[in-house]
Amino acid sequence: MTRKLLLVNPAQYIKPNLVTVMRLPPASLAYLAALTPSDWDVKVIDENIEPLIFEDADLVGITSCTCNAPRGYEIAREYVRKGTKTVMGGVHASFMSEEAAQFVDAVVIGEAESIWRGLLADFERNDLKKSYRGERTNLETQIRLRPDVCSRKYRLPSVETSRGCPSDCEFCSVTSFHGRTYRQKPVEDVLDQLESLKSKYFFFMDDNILGFGKQAEERAIRLFQGMIDRGLKKKWGCAVGIDFANNPEVLKYARKAGCSAVFMGFESINEESLEGMHKVRNLRLGVKNYEVLIKKLHDHGIGVMGSFVLGNDGDRKDVFERTAKFVLDSKIDATLFAILCPFPGTRLYNRLMQEGRLLRTNYPHDWKYHDCVEVVFKPKHMSPDELTDGVAQIYSALSSRLTSFRRAFTSAIQTKNLVGSGIAYLWNRGSGRLWLKKYKDEAAA
Repeated sequence: MTRKLLLVNPAQYIKPNLVTVMRLPPASLAYLAALTPSDWDVKVIDENIEPLIFEDADLVGITSCTCNAPRGYEIAREYVRKGTKTVMGGVHASFMSEEAAQFVDAVVIGEAESIWRGLLADFERNDLKKSYRGERTNLETQIRLRPDVCSRKYRLPSVETSRGCPSDCEFCSVTSFHGRTYRQKPVEDVLDQLESLKSKYFFFMDDNILGFGKQAEERAIRLFQGMIDRGLKKKWGCAVGIDFANNPEVLKYARKAGCSAVFMGFESINEESLEGMHKVRNLRLGVKNYEVLIKKLHDHGIGVMGSFVLGNDGDRKDVFERTAKFVLDSKIDATLFAILCPFPGTRLYNRLMQEGRLLRTNYPHDWKYHDCVEVVFKPKHMSPDELTDGVAQIYSALSSRLTSFRRAFTSAIQTKNLVGSGIAYLWNRGSGRLWLKKYKDEAAA
């Protein structure tokens, strides 16, 4: 008898916007689909892309980050009412397993690949456990995910080559969830997967495709050289650390292999803030060398989307004007500004909780505000409203139609990458408009 498995990624935003359009397929669910026996009918629904109609299923699996956990609990509650067994996993459920257990029949803690088949076997025997603890996956023997179960509405397919991060940034849950050991897939396996992609464009979904150290650089070069040797001729982007540009050979082969842009965590122009984050490699490079780094990438035709986190204990009211000035002076192509957010499982969350500085504590309802857009804690050197106003000030300064065009024009000159500069314009203009609309709507409410 064929059973039906429904895997759901809950909505983070109610209405589609630039953020949802740029989303990547939920790889964790595609891996679980690949591990599910062939006598199961598997369907994946990402509510950020398409609606959930609460169709019948034998088992429902829900993944969650923190801000969409309340919606995940709503989905679970509806299926429990229908008499359907539910399972929840992901970063939030792993760190808040007792909370999640109030809403679902079983909670998966950690990476689910190692326990998934056993969980399904328990379900078939009507012996589902309340919790399952997954081990960290050996990527050298990992099964390939099933892209066919994901919607065709995604703009970019994603490819994973590694997990884990040797850094231990205070605000980040990656180390707590995936560990500090940098696990890597064999280069040939990654190349085989890339060769099977039908799309000319893709994104490496690793938190940091390079890793750190000489061996990591050599591995990256082998990967990029392999893409060149196989004649893949694809365009791609990736997330990297601040030391991606240390080795000019890495940049040379990345560009030859089709790298158009990188997402890089600059995080702050304040060294005091970087020290508080425990952003060791950024401190080692030094804020004064950020512009040199960006120029190195531009000289190789690679665009840069820089990520900045605002509201750190080292930030004062002048940080917003200084950050906007840095963005324009450095000629960075595109930018993402996030308000510092204390996620469960991070040292930041634990510290702010101990200091009595958390503002939104009506859990689980208030988890929806943990989206790096709302202020959910008491900043040290400004009020919550001043922090929100400051981020609005940055977006106002950097995302107008004229400023976005000028930045894109500069990007095209610096990188000689017309497609990348066009995307930079759309991102800077679109993300700024969305943020400012939300800001004005809340001010009027």
